[in-house]
Amino acid sequence: MTATPRLSLPLLAAGQAQKHVTHNDALTRLDALVHLTVDSRSQTVPPAVPTELSACIIPPGATGVFSGRTDQIALFENGGWLFLTPRPGWQAWVVDEAEHNLWTGTEWRRDSPLSSLGASLWGVNGTADVTTRFVVQAPASLFNHDGAGHQLKLNKAAAGETASLLFQDGYSGRAEIGLAGDDDLHCKVSADGSAWAEALTVERSTGEVSLPATPWASGGNLLLNGDLQINQRGFAGGALAAGIYGFDRWKAGPAGATLSVAGYDLTLSAGALVQPVEPALWGLSSFAGQALTLSVEGLSGGALSVSVGSVSGSIAAGAGRRSVTLTPAAGDTGALLVSLAPVGPAVSLRRVKLEIGRRASTWAARPATLEELLCARYFWRPESSLALDAYQAAGGAVAQTLILPTRMRATPSAAFAVSGTVNVAGGSPALTVLSRREARVSVAASAVGRVEATFGSIAFDAEL
Repeated sequence: MTATPRLSLPLLAAGQAQKHVTHNDALTRLDALVHLTVDSRSQTVPPAVPTELSACIIPPGATGVFSGRTDQIALFENGGWLFLTPRPGWQAWVVDEAEHNLWTGTEWRRDSPLSSLGASLWGVNGTADVTTRFVVQAPASLFNHDGAGHQLKLNKAAAGETASLLFQDGYSGRAEIGLAGDDDLHCKVSADGSAWAEALTVERSTGEVSLPATPWASGGNLLLNGDLQINQRGFAGGALAAGIYGFDRWKAGPAGATLSVAGYDLTLSAGALVQPVEPALWGLSSFAGQALTLSVEGLSGGALSVSVGSVSGSIAAGAGRRSVTLTPAAGDTGALLVSLAPVGPAVSLRRVKLEIGRRASTWAARPATLEELLCARYFWRPESSLALDAYQAAGGAVAQTLILPTRMRATPSAAFAVSGTVNVAGGSPALTVLSRREARVSVAASAVGRVEATFGSIAFDAEL
């Protein structure tokens, strides 16, 4: 053997002359390889004026005396270049990168555990790649404190990017928590890793919590009859004069409105459709300063102009539920006027919803009986006529108390028509409102005998 098996250091031969030359050569190589430092691993041209401390890892495409020596270590000594072939595990500090490098047997890699700047790839019992650069394959992982607390930080480049924790089943996403596409906190779930449902959001500036998939958890729809299925007035569609109510709780704006409803589809051809929203109905004194989101389904034909109190915005046409968030101004106290109007041509839409918060939740209709009672708080029309029929003395009266289905928001006005009268004193049929929940119908006889009157088209109105 003339050289050592690992570092190829020259060995002294028995009876060799000038032993000091061989010995000094071995020391020179040790001086270079122990705590190996190289100037660069990207310099393809040998230094013009090398010194005894000059050393390089030769990159691909090198020229001159470096040509054909890719990945070898070049050491300058005794006025010339010495080339060493690395063995797996050799390490070198690269000065111009300020990084430790490790020879794996096939490449110089910057992921040596000795690197002051960390590894570019790191796998613990697993294989890392350029996307997932840190991999831990183990039953558990622990990030412990160092004497005090501990934070796990996820940072993103911009608001539109994502910083989140993704939980997977067979490498298919099932739940995600974090900043997904904006700076609000989101919690989403998925059954297949493709379609996602947002379960919870927390608004970044106010801390408001929305539960988009659980509408009633956040109070539900502030609008009544949002699907326009309750129609006590029997409005058949068409033109509505300014301020006149058609479908329950919806009236025409200052310029009137032209609309029709087919199934759940509302077509608004001209003007504006308005609903006054009473804060007291929802236990509030005012909506001023409260972020409100108005949403509709299946908006087609063009954009929809939306006003909430004194602020306005628009919703672009498109499939699915689409929304706009508006915050009523400080002066928007009392009943809040919510207005819908086509921006250009006629628009069609379904299921109008107004809710507290900055997120639009899915549509969920209230039970029909509850929705009818809420509408009856403002307007109620009995479904049938009421007949009074009795025998009375001349001038005697017959009366019946009428109990309204719910307590109206204010003492209502009443309207009615009388038909089928028998022996009725002139002008005697009457409908008297006694309270917000009670009324009385009465009729007086003009002579002894049977007295009869039928009250039809009865309506109680306490609209805003």
